Amino acid sequence: MSTALFNAAPRKSLVTHVEDEIRAALIEGRLEPGTRLVTKDLAHSLGISITPVREALVRFAASGVLAAEPAQSFRVPTMTVAQYSEIAEIRKSVEGLAAYNAAGKINGSEIAEMRGLLKKYLAAKAEKNQHLALTLNKEFRFVLYAAARMPTLLGVIEMLWLRAGPGFNYLYPEAQSGSGDHHNYDDLMQALQHKRADAARAAIEHAIEDGARIVIEALQQREAQRVTVK
Repeated sequence: MSTALFNAAPRKSLVTHVEDEIRAALIEGRLEPGTRLVTKDLAHSLGISITPVREALVRFAASGVLAAEPAQSFRVPTMTVAQYSEIAEIRKSVEGLAAYNAAGKINGSEIAEMRGLLKKYLAAKAEKNQHLALTLNKEFRFVLYAAARMPTLLGVIEMLWLRAGPGFNYLYPEAQSGSGDHHNYDDLMQALQHKRADAARAAIEHAIEDGARIVIEALQQREAQRVTVK
């Protein structure tokens, strides 16, 4: 595991900092399915003691986001095709709802912020900078979802991304040559500009479908490889 995935702790609650770092790494797809997180190693990379790291990891394990293992370690769960397909269907419903509501409430500065993030995201994809592309995609989408002004819905979306996020690793480099994101996001921005709620919902649903197709194909290949090895 690369220690560059996490930032050193600032002067705030250490447990909160560790939770924020792990949450961001999961949501942005920086931790692959099956990644092992060793408490001692993570504490060393963050420059803090083991206790707050262990507490944060235990909290994620209690919610089912991480799996506890022996020897003070935790693991990002692997995911089956059926599990990812189910999450993708749920995401379409809740994220589509957020996009629908955001279309009528989003303001000019938020649209401008999304346009700036989209430009940077497409550039990162073109440069094959996987981690930056994942981070910018997450930021772009959550500006939209926050614009719905529905904090409970936003919390549900974040939890779904915590579970689906590790699968986002499979989106690149496979999707580097694809134009699905570009078309879906162009449609989304036009819908937001003209306050067309149904079109905004459709654009997000299509984006989720396109991404899920790539991830599911990767999961199918890995499942087939495991069967072959056996």
